[in-house]
Amino acid sequence: MLDHSRASLPTLFSPVDTHHLMKRICVRAPYFALQNLRLFDGTFMAEATAESRATAEQGPMQAGEISRHAAICGLCAVALAFDDDDRRYYLAQDASYTGFANAAPYGSEVSFSATVLDRNKRQAVAEIVITAGGRDLAHLRVTYTILSDASFRRLFRSKYDPTFSVLNYDRMPDPPTGDFTTEGNTTVLTLPEIPRDACAGHFENFPAMPVAVLMGQLGVVASRHYRAPYRVAAATMSALDFCWAGESARFEVTPTAPGTYACAASASDAVVSEMTLHLTPA
Repeated sequence: MLDHSRASLPTLFSPVDTHHLMKRICVRAPYFALQNLRLFDGTFMAEATAESRATAEQGPMQAGEISRHAAICGLCAVALAFDDDDRRYYLAQDASYTGFANAAPYGSEVSFSATVLDRNKRQAVAEIVITAGGRDLAHLRVTYTILSDASFRRLFRSKYDPTFSVLNYDRMPDPPTGDFTTEGNTTVLTLPEIPRDACAGHFENFPAMPVAVLMGQLGVVASRHYRAPYRVAAATMSALDFCWAGESARFEVTPTAPGTYACAASASDAVVSEMTLHLTPA
């Protein structure tokens, strides 16, 4: 017998139209890879599965990729809170990441729920809860600087490249490889030139390497110190600028305590991002 009382209940989740959302935000596929977009009482929710190759980092998804999807969820929540369809650029300035042990196997579906904590015309703060298998995987809090489309284009007009548009990939390309060296206690990854592929889907006509990809690169360097299966227990990040396609890049990681690392990313000899990273046994 049908349960008519249950069938008559209102739908709690409102689906988000992807075409409508894309008018408002600054990222595209393949960098944007969220599925099942929906809103519930102002909270933006979505799912994703791991695209990166499995490494010594344990869990259903690597922290760099978790941060990528979470930061996008946060900016989507902020974008949908505006009462117009204007495109804005949401530049992640600061982020704090807390990771939790989660037994879900690599490649399991990961769920993201983003809530706007504070917002004005120029800045916003979002908190993102990430789960897998019904259990916490990570929490992320991101502060964004908000720029109008006109302001972004004016500020970065020297980086405009009309030949760079959304690239036809089913997923984000693997992070670029480079040369590893050691300088005292510091491990360094050097990229002679940032490839355009590493910027795919980030900003159309403005090929900038995403901050989450920078974080992932720094995590790869830190793992060479750790030399055992691990998970990311915590990280704090500040972004000062972008790494642009064609620039050289340098990723430095220095141990400061057992499992704790001071990290910095530079482009063309200028520091663009700093991070403190704490790894723990898986």
